[in-house]
Amino acid sequence: VIRRFGDSDVLELQLGVARALVNKGVACRQRGDLEAAVALWDEVVKRFGNSDMPELQRLIATALSAKGEAQIQLGISEEALHTSDELERRFGALIADDEITFKWRARWIRTKALLGQEKRPAAMDAFRSMYAAFVPGNETMMREMMWCVIDLIASGVSERTLVDILLEDEEKATTLAPLIIALLQRMGEDVRVPAEVLEVAADIRERIEERVNG
Repeated sequence: VIRRFGDSDVLELQLGVARALVNKGVACRQRGDLEAAVALWDEVVKRFGNSDMPELQRLIATALSAKGEAQIQLGISEEALHTSDELERRFGALIADDEITFKWRARWIRTKALLGQEKRPAAMDAFRSMYAAFVPGNETMMREMMWCVIDLIASGVSERTLVDILLEDEEKATTLAPLIIALLQRMGEDVRVPAEVLEVAADIRERIEERVNG
């Protein structure tokens, strides 16, 4: 697709090329070739970065989001911060296919990048700004928040720090009750909540243990 239609001016074909580049980058990442993946996602931005076609804009934003995550894995946190800034500046209000804004993912990249630089207070401020973009009841965001918190614990952030941040917004905390209960239980606190909440919290604790133990 890239070879045959890469020079086409037809919008539909440009969309196909952009999608092919994004997906090829994903395939390279799955093979462990993060440098090649980043280069492919850079190519998406280089080729189509000035397009105002909504579908292309979403693919460009997706490429930047994936690029930032890969840069964190590569240990180039400063570059990841630049990618996060570009993603939020250009596409922060854009809605991804799963009905969340790219601002959410940009701020997560910033959180992880700052942790990689051992700037924990700044990282927690970035996590707070990410939490500010959280939409209660959005299933995708709730799932991603759980994995983000698990990742932060595996990175050495304390459960108390995370609980304190999550409890800053009562409405949002209510929708994340099983996650918060799981963190409290890991801190040794005795909590009294409905059995179904405890069951979900137990599953979350198990996932935390799996992640922490590699």
